[in-house]
Amino acid sequence: MVVVLNRNDKPIKMSLMARRVIEEDDDDFEEDAEEEDEIRSEIRGDIDSDETKPKTLTRKEAIDILQTTRDFSKLDFRKANLAKLDFSNCNFETSNLSYVNFKDSNLEGCNFANASLWNANLEGANLTRANLEDADLDYTKLRGAILYRANVRRATLPTDLIPRDEILRSINEGTKVNR
Repeated sequence: MVVVLNRNDKPIKMSLMARRVIEEDDDDFEEDAEEEDEIRSEIRGDIDSDETKPKTLTRKEAIDILQTTRDFSKLDFRKANLAKLDFSNCNFETSNLSYVNFKDSNLEGCNFANASLWNANLEGANLTRANLEDADLDYTKLRGAILYRANVRRATLPTDLIPRDEILRSINEGTKVNR
């Protein structure tokens, strides 16, 4: 018998045969851990490469798309400055528009279904007849925005910042959001 200390420094009695099995398992474990580390570093290298990083589009690229297809679906515009542009009737379905500045932009008739507008600036924007179904508008700035006849079904609204009644009044009456 051999006495071995466990993690809590308590003695454990085991046979020499059990000790050999444990030592062999420890060697296998070290080899497995090395293989896992190699795989992780390869994955990290792939993630850090330019090919797999999501590319955030710029204002110039947005203007180029505006002049051609007007289809911005599934694109990443995080933190882009898109203020004072006419995006009327554009498709932004499932796009990432977090922190985007749409201040004073024309977004009339746009499709924002399933898009993330989290913490975006929509102050003074015209969202008349916009489809915001299932969109994330949490923490979005809406002061002065017009939401006349916008579809906000299942959308996450910034009700912590603006009372729901104020948003609904803009949707029903076409008035500007005051807060």
